[in-house]
Amino acid sequence: MRRKLTWFWGAAAVLLALPDVGTARAGSEEVVEIATRNQRVRALILKPARPVGSVILLAGGHGNLALGRDGTIGWGAGNQLVRTRADYSKAGFATLVPDIAPDLKQGSGGVPRYRWSEAYARDLGAYVAHMRAIAAPVTLIGTSRAALSVAKAAAQLLGGDERPDAIVITSGMLIHVDDRQPSVERNVSDLARIRQPVLLIFHARDGCPYTPAVSTARAKRLMPGAQRIDVVRLTGGSASGEPCEARAHHGFAGQDQEVVKTVTAWLRNL
Repeated sequence: MRRKLTWFWGAAAVLLALPDVGTARAGSEEVVEIATRNQRVRALILKPARPVGSVILLAGGHGNLALGRDGTIGWGAGNQLVRTRADYSKAGFATLVPDIAPDLKQGSGGVPRYRWSEAYARDLGAYVAHMRAIAAPVTLIGTSRAALSVAKAAAQLLGGDERPDAIVITSGMLIHVDDRQPSVERNVSDLARIRQPVLLIFHARDGCPYTPAVSTARAKRLMPGAQRIDVVRLTGGSASGEPCEARAHHGFAGQDQEVVKTVTAWLRNL
């Protein structure tokens, strides 16, 4: 089946990784620990020989990857961004997939409301600074609930090496639907301070009620100060299981390469 791609054009100190702490190899991936606040956060990193930039991939849901010292992913291995991390590296981008800080973890998930907290935004700033030392520009990419984290970081991190150069949100929880789930619209303040280029990717048949593709115009209005906001609606792919999970249209099932090519092409043309 031919897939259609439609574009809509719109408008502190830095603490780096501790290379001698918990460094291991997991296949072609390196496991590093990045210092932030008084925490050390484990992350997977892939570095091509001559990177053209860096991407930081944030899983949706509760975001607690339970990443082991050997690189084992305890949760979220099937998340669309996590499962395509090697593809971003193959496309020429240094790629970081971070866990969340130990003080943000609670059982198998995360502490309430951490996704849009100032503390987590500071953590993301530390990851951006770490990747900037490897290859700039640095882009934050978040899917589903991680949209709140990306938006919060872009609105809070306004200068220095920790400021992301661009942001990408896929199947994002952008607009307010009901009080059962958070959204960028309801929970993230100061969105007008976002100045970076923004890419929003939806699936036209996303069945998750919190990430509807029809929210395009309303979602764009959330960030009036952005340098530009580009929107892509994908069609095609396959869907199975719960509509808000990774193997549904929400997670672009059957379209991993299309998503990666869409994002990396956009980044190369900024």
